[in-house]
Amino acid sequence: MSQDAKIIYRITYTKDEGVKYISHLDFLRCVNRAFKRAKMPVKYSQGFNPHILQNIALPCPVGVSSECEMLDIEMTRTLDCDALCRDLGAAMPRGIKILKAERRTNHPDFFDISSARYAIDFRSDAPIEADAFDKEECYIIEKKSKRGMKEVNIKDFVQSMHTTQSGDCIYHIDAVINAGSQSNLKPDLLVSAMAKYYGANFCDIKIVRKEIFYSEASKN
Repeated sequence: MSQDAKIIYRITYTKDEGVKYISHLDFLRCVNRAFKRAKMPVKYSQGFNPHILQNIALPCPVGVSSECEMLDIEMTRTLDCDALCRDLGAAMPRGIKILKAERRTNHPDFFDISSARYAIDFRSDAPIEADAFDKEECYIIEKKSKRGMKEVNIKDFVQSMHTTQSGDCIYHIDAVINAGSQSNLKPDLLVSAMAKYYGANFCDIKIVRKEIFYSEASKN
């Protein structure tokens, strides 16, 4: 059966500071309970251990809040999108806000996610040259892979970044970094690399995912 023939809704929601430390598995449990509380006509898989047919776009790293989370959920019948948002929003725990729901037709597949934009704020224990790291073409770090730790150039994962100073040793980063199944960099690894580069300690770190991007091929 094609995706268009199935009754799938794409739901966009936020995760604020109060729920940013919930693990992905615990978050899935929260969402599943919310669907049940809202009495949503969700569709289940077949077999001995049926589960709700849902797919989350890009699991948010622990410690990161987000303004642009998405999930696809399959239903057994069509629903009014406004009512879906209202009922599901009322059933969600505090800290998760439903922004919109729309019937999925020709939306890009989550597999085609290529990058994400993050807003990162932090305080440094010493003044730094804010844009020095941004201008570097190569900075080698150790990154965990399926085969263990390996050395990589972290700048290969950074599509764009701009660091500015917003106060006394207070800095802000706007960065677009690789994300998804093909190539992925967690934003906290970027922050750690910067702290090591500057030889400084960063604290009061706040990371917010602002936007998710898809590959150009998915738009054709």
